[in-house]
Amino acid sequence: MVKREYIDKDRSKVRRIYYDILEIIDDLDGKVVEEELRKLIEIDADFLDPYLTLYGIYRENGEQREAEKILDDAYNRAIKIITDKNGNWPDILEWSWLENRHIIRTILNKAISLWDNGNTYETLDLLRKLLKTNPYDNIGARNYILAIRLGMTLEEFENRFDRGGYYDSELSDWFDENYNKFPDEFKWWKKKVEYEEESY
Repeated sequence: MVKREYIDKDRSKVRRIYYDILEIIDDLDGKVVEEELRKLIEIDADFLDPYLTLYGIYRENGEQREAEKILDDAYNRAIKIITDKNGNWPDILEWSWLENRHIIRTILNKAISLWDNGNTYETLDLLRKLLKTNPYDNIGARNYILAIRLGMTLEEFENRFDRGGYYDSELSDWFDENYNKFPDEFKWWKKKVEYEEESY
């Protein structure tokens, strides 16, 4: 059976404008930033990074309803972009393609938001799909899956591992020590990664 891989279309023009905005974002008034990001959404509504930046801005400003709305808009577009007419995910959705990163980031942000709101079933569903379609797991979906399986909340996870916006080697050491507790979750992943490494 042929595996279906998704690679998003080239959005380099709008991506370049987006990065230009990010370079000067600290020098701009908040309303100007919002206007510029919304202009990008009008240019290409399926380029999702501007939605995520707005999501972060709204959260920082305590505008939770607006934040969730913009994230939902981005997430719904992400799912529509990658799924087939029957709603099936692709077999492969790799981070290695720059074109896919805005989509993967959006789905991950939605999963983390769901986790933060206590919806662990939906969170695990999304994280498992992200891991299955991208086993090299540049985004660390496996870490979040393990944390949820161990009964951790997002707050507990961040308090333990967040080092001011990044994770250090403690997280990977923790994963290596604990993932074998859930062979139903990670056995296939370990085999897949080992097989790919041996193939090189």
